[in-house]
Amino acid sequence: MAATSDSGLGHGTNGSPQGNVEEITYPSQEAANESTNATPNPPKYVPTPKHEPGHNYGSVNPIKSIDEGQKLLDNGIHDGKQVYNITDKGVIVKFQPDKTPNNGYHAYKVSKPRDIPPSVLKALRDSGKISPTDYNKFRKGKK
Repeated sequence: MAATSDSGLGHGTNGSPQGNVEEITYPSQEAANESTNATPNPPKYVPTPKHEPGHNYGSVNPIKSIDEGQKLLDNGIHDGKQVYNITDKGVIVKFQPDKTPNNGYHAYKVSKPRDIPPSVLKALRDSGKISPTDYNKFRKGKK
C-alpha cells in the first residue's frame, strides 16, 4: 500500500470548520460601525477666490452671499458629486465638492449650456425653476 501525505487541513471535514465560531467585535470595529451609521456632514457652501471677478480662473461665481449660496446648494439638483441650481437672476450655477473635512462646495457659473446634464435640465424644468421655453434653449445651447 502506498503512503499518502496528510496536511491536516480539512481532515474529515471537507474544509468546513468544526465547532462554534464566536463573533467578536473589537473597539475599532465598533467605532467604524458607528461612523458608518452616523449622518455625514451636510454640504457647506464655501466660496473660493479662484472664481471671483478679476481672478481670471474659470467662470465667475455669480452668488453674492454665503446665505444665498447655502440655500442654492441645499435646494440644488444632484448629478453625481456636482450640484446644480439657478440663481434668482436666471444664472445656472454648478457646485463642486472641495474634498475638505467640512464637506465644502464652491460654485461657479455654468458658461456652456451644453455642459448641463440633460437630467438636471429636466429637473429644473419639472420643478418650475426654468420654463419649458428656457429648457429648450438650454438644451440647444442657445441660452
